[in-house]
Amino acid sequence: MPHPVWRFRLIPSASLYADHMIDLHAHYLSPSVLAAASKGLLPASWDENRRVIEFPSGPSDPVLPGLSDLEERIRWNSERGIDIQVLAPWMDITGDDLDPGQARIWCEAMNDGLAHDIDGNAQFRALAALPLVNGGTAAGELRRCVGEFGFSGGAIPSQVNGQDLDEAGLEPLWEAAEDLGVLLFMHPYRVMGGRRMGRDHLGNVCGFPFDTTLAAMRLYFSEVFTTWPRLKILLAHGGGTLPYLAGRAAHASRYVPTVTRRVDHPDEILQMFYYDTMLHDPRALVSLIRTVGTERVVGGTDAPFPMWVDDPVEHIEGACRRAGVGRDALERVLHGTAAGLLTR
Repeated sequence: MPHPVWRFRLIPSASLYADHMIDLHAHYLSPSVLAAASKGLLPASWDENRRVIEFPSGPSDPVLPGLSDLEERIRWNSERGIDIQVLAPWMDITGDDLDPGQARIWCEAMNDGLAHDIDGNAQFRALAALPLVNGGTAAGELRRCVGEFGFSGGAIPSQVNGQDLDEAGLEPLWEAAEDLGVLLFMHPYRVMGGRRMGRDHLGNVCGFPFDTTLAAMRLYFSEVFTTWPRLKILLAHGGGTLPYLAGRAAHASRYVPTVTRRVDHPDEILQMFYYDTMLHDPRALVSLIRTVGTERVVGGTDAPFPMWVDDPVEHIEGACRRAGVGRDALERVLHGTAAGLLTR
């Protein structure tokens, strides 16, 4: 089934909102990347007729026109009370099946294009595409983008071409991110489940949050945070099922001898991460807020993809009302926690 086109629906003017927000979950691809790929200047090629990018493992899903339309993005944000939107790469096309040299060239092109397109525009921040097939190269690209362009961090998948993050040789990246004090946004692409996820958009609906949960658990039990305790990792889609399974992990650590690390309380896992609001049900968002606290939750939209939240401020305000949190807590979710993550 083809992706729907990016359709805009006029909602009440942002001036009617009591609050605006920072959007920490959005995606963008510079048109310059597609132009260069169509000319054979990059390691992956662009098929304009099918609107797909060809990688060694096969074509991407169709690239939505809205992914590269910054002017429409500006209008969309303004209508929804989004003051600042942090643009991350679409993880499907970050090239984790390219060889290390090709991946570096590809990610550099994505980052250079993004930096050029938003240069001087205070409405946007950026997260770098990283050539994760080599941890040292990924760390170098993160340092380049933060140092040269002022990027706010980088984006990582929940696995690197089938390899779990804790076994993918990413130690140089964890070190660089902590040293720079920047954010790493974990957004899945390849997911568990194979063909069982092949219908009804279940690869996104179920596969994305399930894979995020597994990746986060593995990072915690591999003691990445023991070595790099100031690492800041934001989990997409409300952290998947992590907020609801951390208690099971803690129990297992106390009673199952093969578990490698003791966890006395679920918060020991949950407080290692940050979580976006991409849950599409205010009852689920209420549960997340009550479980991890507003200091760990940030707003997101997933623009321009069909799983977006079309009225994100109301989504957050409604959940905070249900959760019974005060004005200060609401402001933390809308912009305060995100602003802290974007400040080094």
